[in-house]
Amino acid sequence: MLTILYPSLMPTIQKMPGGILPICLDDEECPIFIVKAPKEYILAAKINASFKIYLVPVIIDNQQTFGLVTAFFDDEDEPLIIKTPLFADDFSLALFESLKNGRINVHFFDELSRERLVYRAQATIPVDTQKKIDEVTLLGFSFPNARTIINEIERWFGLRTSFDDARAISVSLSESVYDEDFIILDVRPEPHTYHGSRGFSHTILEREEPGSYQEEDIAQCLLLVFPPEQIYINPKRVYDKEEMCDILVITDTKLLIIQAKDSPNIEQISRQKLSRKRSNVLNALEKAINQIKGAVGYYRRIESRLEFLINGKQYSINTKELEVKALVVVKELFNDQYGEYSSLLLDFFRDKAVSCIALDYPELYQFCSRLQNEDAFFEAYNTVMTHAVKYGEYPRLRLGLVEE
Repeated sequence: MLTILYPSLMPTIQKMPGGILPICLDDEECPIFIVKAPKEYILAAKINASFKIYLVPVIIDNQQTFGLVTAFFDDEDEPLIIKTPLFADDFSLALFESLKNGRINVHFFDELSRERLVYRAQATIPVDTQKKIDEVTLLGFSFPNARTIINEIERWFGLRTSFDDARAISVSLSESVYDEDFIILDVRPEPHTYHGSRGFSHTILEREEPGSYQEEDIAQCLLLVFPPEQIYINPKRVYDKEEMCDILVITDTKLLIIQAKDSPNIEQISRQKLSRKRSNVLNALEKAINQIKGAVGYYRRIESRLEFLINGKQYSINTKELEVKALVVVKELFNDQYGEYSSLLLDFFRDKAVSCIALDYPELYQFCSRLQNEDAFFEAYNTVMTHAVKYGEYPRLRLGLVEE
């Protein structure tokens, strides 16, 4: 495991918000290729024993440069992707050297830096693509260039042809370095002091019953922003001991109601048709909003006070000065369905006069990892909500910024 063999690299991996990272070590025969991605991406790679890397041409100010799309094929036409802008820097040099070596060791980490799988792998570069790599000229880094490259490679990938697929770099996962089916147990006290914690957590890649795993993962994301004493998991109503919502965040000025929806992370679900996945997202969002409606009703049951139970302990919170907000976390969101998502969320907002946004779980992690304090978190939240009210449709987030 990389965490054992190369502990000095862990701080670098922990700082990665996600993506790919090539590492060439002098004393290692094969380069290391890090993939840090959500569990669905990792499962797709495991199922297919492969993934692909596309070298995508981009024109900026009449000059050609390139970006990368790393694709994990849960769906043949619209796979899960990681977009990587390329610049004239050490990252690109290491990347091309790693891939040209042919033999690489691929280490898969999830967004919380837990090492999930490690494979010995073979990277195969088509002749035309190798020629482009040999002749490539890249631009210097700038944020505007990064934004342009990301936008353009996403557009290009959506229009790619079978010819483009044939020119992609194939990474075949030939041999698993250790058992693919294992449990990660975390018994560190620091990440488990929020209200409702069991004092430990465990996780697995393939999840038949996703609920409790997702809630604990969300709590870990929230800990990047909020102190543990402000996070309450699985609060229950006092009068019937039924769950009020999945998670509450209660600060000095805000009360955030969070409802999460996930689905099993197993091969059968991964291979579902895209139309089914789209339908599942809408159904999950609708169910979550209905549950938040119930939570808001319970919140308003007693004026200026919220009472709930966690593990049999009763909490009584003075809510007189608190602004209530809501957040739905789902497995994934699709760019071309934001009109439908927005209609459901804005109907709730108009009905209950409570702000509500939806994020998929990878976005939530990006939200928390890039906005590591309460003010920044809610400033970004408010920006999303203001945009939705003004334009009638919620925006998608990218690089921690709202797309206009």
